[in-house]
Amino acid sequence: MASEHSLFKDSDRDAFANLQTTRLNRLLRVATALTIVLGMSVLVQLLIPYRGYFPADLQDSVFLSAHRGHFHGWYRAAFYIHIVAGPIALVQGAALFFSGSRQKPTPSWHRVVGRVQASVVLLFLFPSGLVMAQYAMAGPTAEAAFTLLSLATAITMVMAIRNAMVGRMTRHRLWATRCFLLLCSPLLLRVVVGLTIVTGTETDFAHRLIAWTSWLVPWFLFEVGRKRHDVARSQTKTPRLHTA
Repeated sequence: MASEHSLFKDSDRDAFANLQTTRLNRLLRVATALTIVLGMSVLVQLLIPYRGYFPADLQDSVFLSAHRGHFHGWYRAAFYIHIVAGPIALVQGAALFFSGSRQKPTPSWHRVVGRVQASVVLLFLFPSGLVMAQYAMAGPTAEAAFTLLSLATAITMVMAIRNAMVGRMTRHRLWATRCFLLLCSPLLLRVVVGLTIVTGTETDFAHRLIAWTSWLVPWFLFEVGRKRHDVARSQTKTPRLHTA
């Protein structure tokens, strides 16, 4: 009787775990869809000012007018490289992120796009981001934030490449996801800065704070969520002892 009772308890526990997993997957699909819609809308808003970049409008463009004094030489080249490479890396990153699920076979084009993505990030986005970071409008604090963001983006990409080359695909997906989160940080930065403008709370301190939180907070939340998920999985896979 005790054995049958323990089996029933284990069966109920498994059924409850499966139900929770199903609900979580549904929530993740909804959240993913909403994130895509929000991300695309913010990306469009991010691209609208490009009308003032080709050619460079140093008078009416809010961003370029603030950098008028040094918009030449290395900064000018880095600026144009960055604003072209950024959206490309973001779109490619999204395609790689949603095609690299462990539940589905990886499509054949994933590796090809991944190589292009690595080149875009490491050869264009990273160095141009380093140059632009040294001229951040909010001062040294923001300069440090954007410099570390550029370095973190490059490091996560290198780690994703290294793990893919040796066949550690779980680790590869983990580092690639981290890199994608960092690539998405300009979208979050744009949203939060917009909120400060609308609410009348835009200050130099707010810009310095957003320069850090726009990429550190999502990364922190991702790591916390990943740890909790790993703990939950390990608990469901723990073998249960049945009493006779």
